Amino acid sequence: MLNHLKVQNFAIIENLEVSFEPGMNVLTGETGAGKSLLIDAIGLLLGDRASSEVIRSGETYAEITAIFSPLNETIKESLTSLDIPFEDDELLIKRRIKSKGGNLIKANRETITLSDLRTLTQNLADIHTQQDTARLINPSTYLQLLDMFDPSIEQLKETYLSALNEYLNALKHHEQLKQDQSEMASKLAELEEESEELAAHNLIKGELSDIEARLNTLHNFDQLFHALKNAHELLEDSGSTDRIYEAASALETVEAIDEDYQSLKTRTESAYYELDDIRAVLSDTLQGLDFDPEELEQLENRKHALDTLRRKYNMDIEELIEYHEQINEKLTGTFDYDALIKEAKDAVVSKHDSLVEAAQALREKRKETALDIESTMQRELAALELKDAQFSVQFNDAKLDDPFDKSVFHHNGIDTIDFLLTTNAGEPLKPLKNVASGGEMSRIMLALKTLLVSHETINLMIFDEIDTGVSGYVASQVAKKMHAIGSSVQVLAITHLPQVAAKADNHYFIYKEKSDGRTITNVKLLSETERVDALAEMISSGRVTKSAKESAKELLQ
Repeated sequence: MLNHLKVQNFAIIENLEVSFEPGMNVLTGETGAGKSLLIDAIGLLLGDRASSEVIRSGETYAEITAIFSPLNETIKESLTSLDIPFEDDELLIKRRIKSKGGNLIKANRETITLSDLRTLTQNLADIHTQQDTARLINPSTYLQLLDMFDPSIEQLKETYLSALNEYLNALKHHEQLKQDQSEMASKLAELEEESEELAAHNLIKGELSDIEARLNTLHNFDQLFHALKNAHELLEDSGSTDRIYEAASALETVEAIDEDYQSLKTRTESAYYELDDIRAVLSDTLQGLDFDPEELEQLENRKHALDTLRRKYNMDIEELIEYHEQINEKLTGTFDYDALIKEAKDAVVSKHDSLVEAAQALREKRKETALDIESTMQRELAALELKDAQFSVQFNDAKLDDPFDKSVFHHNGIDTIDFLLTTNAGEPLKPLKNVASGGEMSRIMLALKTLLVSHETINLMIFDEIDTGVSGYVASQVAKKMHAIGSSVQVLAITHLPQVAAKADNHYFIYKEKSDGRTITNVKLLSETERVDALAEMISSGRVTKSAKESAKELLQ
C-alpha cells in the first residue's frame, strides 16, 4: 500500500507530505484545491508520461517521492528481476522532472528507466480516472478490460501471437512466390529476346582486344610498311651484319688468351645472330604485310556492333558472355514455380489450422471469463441498487474457413466484444453505450473494479470521482462497495459525496491557501470532530448548520 507521499514544485503544490493508512481513504475539498493533482502525481510514480509543464512556475524541477509497503510477492519478483535491492519490505520510488530535460527515476535509490518503472508498478496499483468511466462507452476497450480478469489469458495470447506470426510469414512467402511467377512469366519474352540478340553476335572472350589491335595496324599501315622496309633495307644492303660476323671471327683468334676476349667474342657473335634474325623477321613480315580495305570495314563494323552491345547492357564482353549463360539457364532450367507454390500453399493451410486452434482456445477462455464476469456483475450491480440489471458480454462471429483471409486475425485475437445491459425488468439487452446513464456508468465501472480486485495482486486502488452521477441511497451503496474493497486493498478516493466520505476509514481534506502572495495546496488528516464539520459543509453546500452537523454525525455512525 501507499504509506507516504511527498510532492514538491508540482503545479500549485509547493511542498506537500502526507501519510496514508490502510483501508478506505477519502480526499475531499473544494474544486480546484488540488485533489486530482495528488492522483496525477501518484500516476507519474506508476509510469505515466511526464511533461515539464507540471513544474511549478519559477522552479526548475518537480519531484514526487512515495514509500510503498508491505510489498506483494509479484512486486518482490519484479524488483529481483530488475536487480533492485529491497529491505524492510519497502519500495521507495522517486521521480524528478526537470525543466530542461534529464528526468530521473529511482527505485530504492537505483536509477531505472520509464519502461522498468511500468514493469515494476503494473501490479502495485490501479488508478481509476473519470476518463476510465468513459471507456465503458467505447467498445474498442472492452476486450482489454475482459482480459484483465484472468491472468491465464495472457499466455494464450502469446501462443496465439506466435501462431499468427508463423501464419503471416507463410502467407507472405506464398504471395511472394506467386508474384515471382507472374513477374517471371512476363519477363520470359524479354529474356528470350536478349538471348537471341546475344547469340546472334557470337561473342568470344578477348575478341574485342584482338579487333582493336588489328584495326590499329590497318589504320597505321603506310607508316608501318615504310618503317619496316627501311629497317630491312639498312640491315640487308649495308653489309653491316657481315662486318659484325667478321669482327667475331677476329676475336675468336685471341679468345684463348684471356676470358675477357672470349666474352667479347661471344657477345659479338650473339649480336650478329640477333641482327640476322631481325633481318629475317622483317623480311617475312614485309612479305606478309597486306592492306585489305574490306577487312578494315568488317572489323570496324564488328567493333561498332560490340560497342553498341556493351553500352546497351552496360557490361563488357566477358560480362555479356556470362549474362548470356545465366539467361539460358533461366530459360532452359527446371525451376518449377507450380510445385513451390503448392508447397507454400500447403504450409499456409497448415499454419492457418494451428492459428485457428490457438485463436479458438483464446476465445473459449475469454468466454469462460465472460460467464464469470456476467454472473458476478449481476450480484455486484444488485448491491449497487441496480437490482433488475442484466449484464452480458457478446462475442462477434468470425469466419475462419478461408486460409488466405488474414483480415479476421488481429494482434489480440479474432474477438470483438460488446457489453450489453438492461436495467429494467422485461427490457431487452442493448449495447451499454446506448442505454446506461452517467450514474449507471459509475456503478458499472465500480462493479468491474470490484471484480478486478479479486483477480489481481494489486495493493492499492485509486478512484477519482467514480461516484459521479449518483446520490442519496445509491450513493450509500456505492460507499459500502468502496469500503468493502478497502477491506482487501488500500483505497484512495476523491469524492464530493458526503455518503462516500463518511464511510471512509480516514478522511483527508485538501485545501488551498496563500503564502508570500502565491497559492499553495495543503492536505490535512481530519479528526473525528473535523470530519463532522467537513461532512456538514458537503451536506449543506459549504454552510455548517446544526441540522447538517446532525446529519453528518448520523452518516458517521
